[in-house]
Amino acid sequence: MTTGYPTTSVFLPNSMTRNILILIAIVLAPVVSGCGVQGDAYQQMPAPATKSVVYLYRPYRFFGSGSAPIVTCGHQTIELEAGGYYVFTEEGGQITCTAGDAGSNLKFDAHADTDYYVREDVVPGSTPGPVQFTLVNAAVGHEEIAETRLQAPPPPVTR
Repeated sequence: MTTGYPTTSVFLPNSMTRNILILIAIVLAPVVSGCGVQGDAYQQMPAPATKSVVYLYRPYRFFGSGSAPIVTCGHQTIELEAGGYYVFTEEGGQITCTAGDAGSNLKFDAHADTDYYVREDVVPGSTPGPVQFTLVNAAVGHEEIAETRLQAPPPPVTR
């Protein structure tokens, strides 16, 4: 049945559609793939007999990935980027991980010759703050940290 109205397509011509899709892909490619830490893949550090090994890691998540809050875990202070991990040794005893006033604190007792996995999540707009720490068991830690990259230690402060 004809209505007498001219027929027009609401879609763009094929070449224009293709060009727009290519432009969108070019713009979004760096956003999707270029974020995160560029260091070495996860490798487990042998635990010294007299110290514990702490893995602080931050899985990559798009939301919150633009910020790298300063966190302190044990005697180490670092701005851990999304998709990164940092490994260090500590004497036995209580270890505290904090992000200042920007989130929750985590305290746990460390024992010599033991590995500990601390996940840092940055969730903008969350309560008590955007940084949340979770002590996870070794099986979960191995699985989650495998998707991260080693972040270089912060440069020493010179005065």
